[in-house]
Amino acid sequence: MNICRRVAPARNALKIGNLRKSKTCSGQLYRSRERTTPHVTMDGPSHGHHGHDTHAMPPQAICDAYKKYQRMSDAAVTDDLEIVDFTRGLTPEQQEKLTPVGIVPSELIAKAQKDFMNTGAEYNSGHPAACTIYEHSGFPGLRLFPALLPPETQSIFVSRLLHRELSNPLHKTNFHDDYDIPYPPLDSSFFTYPHQAKNQVFAPKDPNSKHKPLNAAQALQKKFRWLTLGSQYDWNTRAYPSSSPTPFPSDVSRLVTTLFQNAFTPESGVVLMYSTKDFMPVHRDVSEECERGLASFTLGCDGLFVISRDVRKGEEHIDNREQDLVCIRVRSGDVIQMGGETRWAWHAMPKIMAGTCPPCLETWPVGSTEKGKEPKEYERWRGYMKGKRLNISCRQVWN
Repeated sequence: MNICRRVAPARNALKIGNLRKSKTCSGQLYRSRERTTPHVTMDGPSHGHHGHDTHAMPPQAICDAYKKYQRMSDAAVTDDLEIVDFTRGLTPEQQEKLTPVGIVPSELIAKAQKDFMNTGAEYNSGHPAACTIYEHSGFPGLRLFPALLPPETQSIFVSRLLHRELSNPLHKTNFHDDYDIPYPPLDSSFFTYPHQAKNQVFAPKDPNSKHKPLNAAQALQKKFRWLTLGSQYDWNTRAYPSSSPTPFPSDVSRLVTTLFQNAFTPESGVVLMYSTKDFMPVHRDVSEECERGLASFTLGCDGLFVISRDVRKGEEHIDNREQDLVCIRVRSGDVIQMGGETRWAWHAMPKIMAGTCPPCLETWPVGSTEKGKEPKEYERWRGYMKGKRLNISCRQVWN
């Protein structure tokens, strides 16, 4: 058994539902029953400063592994000792590959939490535990921070993203292209809306399109997929605009820069909302000009994160090249940092685990108000996060 498995591609092309690899390994978030593929421009290579093609197709080996984990039952995931699981404990083979390279001190985590909250108040959660940093010897620059975020920080993080940032019209969502969005008043939240209010409808911009009007429950519980912060990433062109109408949220920036000691400056964030039947196909983050590492935060239910790298350099043009691969079970509060050679690695999120939401988020948005009286309307949405995983990846775009 080896944590860093060397895998050769299978003979058959990866299929997801009725879709082939060329249409599914493109980096767009999918619902399990969808049959719609994102537009992929194949006019030719679009190389950034780092020389990686934003339209390259992933190697077949990781696509085969991705399909394997997507089909795996929750029980099989728990029993599979090849999957890295810090809560279960590392196997001897995994301990050889995952080396402790540092510690995020309790005092630094407390400072990051205080800077993030920016209230001057003391914490209800007590002194946070220090976090051991692990680096994978087979993936230079891949660093894992299990349980880095304390429960209170996780709850506040979700609240600020879904109450404040989702309600900001300057931030793009997957609704923007097709719907007129009924934004709530300033300093309010979509989660104050009744589930089926007739005057708060996401109306199709084109009445003759295939899109149907959505009430708040349909939009937020079933259709909400992504939100972009700061520099607004364009999913269709796979590029960033030269200027952004909205800055990266200052409190999130303080949290990230404090925890990572200014290793990079967050300029863009991609927020992904998964339900337990959702998945992110194989892709890599190569649209940024800056080569500094990115940080990916998990909030809510557990997920499987799979990442690969070429066994031999110089074979990027070969579809069936050999790959080293590792699969990691990420839990709420975990953070993955992709830097160094791993910054441009192919990766995916093939599976979300049902019934794994932590207690601090089980009743959200009930209990999500940081101060003052909580809106009674939140009770309608009690348990919204119980079957969801929210992921935010923060990255520096420009050098």
